[in-house]
Amino acid sequence: MYTNNCLQRRNEMPAVKERKTHKRNQISVQGLIELRQTKIKNHTADVDLSLLKHLKNFYGKDIKVSDIDKNFCQLFVQYLVNEVRIKPNSAKTYLQKLHAILQEAVEMNFISHNPMPPINKLIPKISSKEKEYLTTNEILRLQKCECPHIVTKLAFLFSCYTGLRLSDIETLKWSDMQKQNNLYILIKTQVKTSTEVRVPLNKQAIKILKIVQDKKLSNDGNVFPMNSRTTIASDLRAWAKNAGIDKHITFHVSRISFVTLSIAAGINIYVVSKLCGHSNVKTTQIYARMIDRTYIDAVILFENFFEQKTINRNKQKKVALIL
Repeated sequence: MYTNNCLQRRNEMPAVKERKTHKRNQISVQGLIELRQTKIKNHTADVDLSLLKHLKNFYGKDIKVSDIDKNFCQLFVQYLVNEVRIKPNSAKTYLQKLHAILQEAVEMNFISHNPMPPINKLIPKISSKEKEYLTTNEILRLQKCECPHIVTKLAFLFSCYTGLRLSDIETLKWSDMQKQNNLYILIKTQVKTSTEVRVPLNKQAIKILKIVQDKKLSNDGNVFPMNSRTTIASDLRAWAKNAGIDKHITFHVSRISFVTLSIAAGINIYVVSKLCGHSNVKTTQIYARMIDRTYIDAVILFENFFEQKTINRNKQKKVALIL
């Protein structure tokens, strides 16, 4: 859809100097991505393929890694932000993937160095929108509402009560649950970081697991037989709408909700950091700053509750006087 501008863009780029190089230097980005497919995780592979699609739409054809330079990277960012109109944070994700691919090309001796400038210089202003999270009231509303696929609903709520990432939910096995001293503990090696987390399961999480068993949803040892990520995203949008929640709900929101509500409940921030498998407590502290908003929401709920009780009492008095 963007191919009409491809020739003009290529003309804007400095001419690539003729160079007598080994055939290895002629490998394309697509060729490198195909090499990566065998050794990277599924969700990473999906992002790589999406990046490849944007690169082809931008350049008009598959580009050789040896032809990528600083100017190419700058124009590619402008294309993503101004023509595709994706958010700066999403553009940053694509640049990080491209940087990783170019770095692999360096390590495999396809190119001599990584030509990409520092990403923060390519995208100087990254939006700092406050992260979404769910209040306890919103989680309860979700529990009461229907979701297009029940496995999405149960898995999301389980994440709210355990802080697991979607990648860990997708790979969660029944064997990851152990009983120790009358307490069920989830012991899982995280997909993203390869570090182990140990999460004692609360009553809500255990209740969800029992529902999964009662409905016989599991297969092949997986606790949650998840659908594609596209289907999951669609489920969450419809579910949030059904519950009257005007927030962009993702599985990362469930993880953030676990962190913020745990800290709001008085759990030590270092304990929460360990439960979530954060490598540095500073990551947890980012979410801790959101707690003030949680407290404010709680006060508003209390005030509304008190005011409603007062209104109800006044109505009862008026009725008594009329009678």
